[in-house]
Amino acid sequence: MSVKMVIAVVGTTAALFAGACTGSGGEPEGPSQPERAPAAAAEPPRDPPPVTCTHTATDQEQARALLAQAAPGQTLCFAGDGLRGADLEASASGTPEQPIVLVGRDTTVGSVSVEGDHVVVDGFTTADGDGLTLTGTGITARGNEVLRAHDDGIGCQCTDADIEDNVVREADGTGIRIEGERISVLGNDVSGSVMRESNDADGIRFFGTGHRISANKVHDISDDGYPDPPHTDCFQTYDNSSPPTRDVEISGNTCHNVDHQCLIATAEEAGQNNAVGRSRSLRFVGNTCAVEGSQAVLVRWFPEITVRDNEISGPDLANGVYIANGSTSATVVHNRFRGDYPMVEVDESSRPGLRVEGNQRF
Repeated sequence: MSVKMVIAVVGTTAALFAGACTGSGGEPEGPSQPERAPAAAAEPPRDPPPVTCTHTATDQEQARALLAQAAPGQTLCFAGDGLRGADLEASASGTPEQPIVLVGRDTTVGSVSVEGDHVVVDGFTTADGDGLTLTGTGITARGNEVLRAHDDGIGCQCTDADIEDNVVREADGTGIRIEGERISVLGNDVSGSVMRESNDADGIRFFGTGHRISANKVHDISDDGYPDPPHTDCFQTYDNSSPPTRDVEISGNTCHNVDHQCLIATAEEAGQNNAVGRSRSLRFVGNTCAVEGSQAVLVRWFPEITVRDNEISGPDLANGVYIANGSTSATVVHNRFRGDYPMVEVDESSRPGLRVEGNQRF
């Protein structure tokens, strides 16, 4: 939903995995991407931990065979130039006690797709493909680098999943998109999302219940250079053709150099169907927002939002937090705002249950 408002493996296995591995492995072209300033450099990735491989694949035929025969408790490693550009598809499931672990090192694949339960995707680099596509329960994606995905960089339709310490660059659409129940999105770095075949360019989108989105960096997403520009936001949820969103906490993130909202939470479909409250209960706490939009936080048809202890700035802000369309029982407290504009504006329909206090300028 777009809203812009102005309101008053080469070499031996031993060499690749430091002696730890054992065993053996038996779209249409769209419009050109607009020119844009390079994204800020991410912090250097941490050295991956040692890996003990059950089996290792160094070409696509071996990879297909390993994935077809994957069993709980196995660690399957993928490495080498023979896998460059490969699309890896995993459909087997592990168990909570014995997940299947897929490890990528020293290779760049096109994509990794998981449709199964209790699978770990660790340390892959994907480029110019479909990124990471994850479906299932108990999935973990950690320490991956997703470059220039042709769709969302990391997509997770999941329950009880963890998306941790990944780097996502220049995804076509959204850097990380989650849908389901109890997904943790922690410590990721998302930047440079673009609109090519997609209909928007955002950092993190979230749908569903019980998610925790914490300590992420979302930055350098521009709407410049497009004939019909996207609405670039750091964090977004909406209910148009999407499930309702409830009990979500977004905390300790940084959002900077993004051309529209830091957070946009709307439920227009519910509003049109006299069902406001279907999406509710969102906590936006301790985030740093430096954005280019008309407001940093925009909430519509979305009751029970808390906006607390955030630091908000931007050169074009008409207001810091704007709450409207029956978004009742809102709490906006102890935030800090840089600039001369209304810190908080709330329309009449959203005033029942409103609490606004302790906000200040810096």
